[in-house]
Amino acid sequence: MLKSGTLITVKREADKKKNAVYHGPRFDVYAEDEHGTIYDLEMQNQNHHDIEKRMAIYQGNLEKQALYAGQSFSERRQTVVLFLCDHDVYNLNRVHYQLIPQLVGYPEILIDNGETNVIVNLKGDASKQAALNQEMLTYFNDGTVTGKFSVALDRAVREVKNDVKKGENYMTIEEYAARQSAYAREEERAEKEAQTIKGLVTLNLDKDQIIKFLIDNFNLDKQEALAAYERVMATA
Repeated sequence: MLKSGTLITVKREADKKKNAVYHGPRFDVYAEDEHGTIYDLEMQNQNHHDIEKRMAIYQGNLEKQALYAGQSFSERRQTVVLFLCDHDVYNLNRVHYQLIPQLVGYPEILIDNGETNVIVNLKGDASKQAALNQEMLTYFNDGTVTGKFSVALDRAVREVKNDVKKGENYMTIEEYAARQSAYAREEERAEKEAQTIKGLVTLNLDKDQIIKFLIDNFNLDKQEALAAYERVMATA
């Protein structure tokens, strides 16, 4: 995931919401390392089932700083979006998940577009991780500072908490209310899908039949229907 020994400079990042129409993210922690790699670290304490789309939006904003005018595309700086979750997003009992683009039909061919997207399960077994990752998991689970990386993170977190200009870094009440309302609708929809899938399973419908039912009745595409089915079956 993160390379051991990498020195990271952490700083606060200005609000990216510059447009009243299109969504702009507010980075929890923005960082750059000695090699020029750009990082965005986000905390996530609820599973709203939209993390992949959120990562794409954050990557889009990091990419604006990844290449200077006049540089060749081969000089693009690496951009890393790291979501730290206190739950297991995919329920596979893994400490972290890395999302990578693949060539359709050829999963052995990985596409290097300069992006790295990682989801960390903070409740995972840190003993199975490299030293730097153990340090990060320990810090975000109990706040213990054990090395240079966590010192830098702790400093950034304290700066944000003490920032008197919180209005520049956090969403407005209206934005928060709108987002919570959207999440509530999403949770209600997901619950209806889950109950439907469980009911169809008790009727002995097979996987393909259930996915077709979801596509026909819940306005889902095949990939969304498959994801909903696998999410429910993983916890059945």
